[in-house]
Amino acid sequence: MKCPFCNTEMIHGYLNSGAAIWSERKHKISMLPDGKEKYALKLGTPVMSPHHVESYCCPKCMKIIIDSSEYENNLE
Repeated sequence: MKCPFCNTEMIHGYLNSGAAIWSERKHKISMLPDGKEKYALKLGTPVMSPHHVESYCCPKCMKIIIDSSEYENNLE
């Protein structure tokens, strides 16, 4: 995959994480979105091991691309 920012070939890998959410605001205390908040990616707390989110990293500009279409979201 080519980086959409600098056109360098990206490296395939995994973002290893626990609970994570991409939303329109910062969460300072809880990772739970409120009822009106829009979020594109929500990972629950793993019981036995971290989540492994497939992604691509650009070695030149250090951007990470994640396809969040397979994860819980409410952007529709």
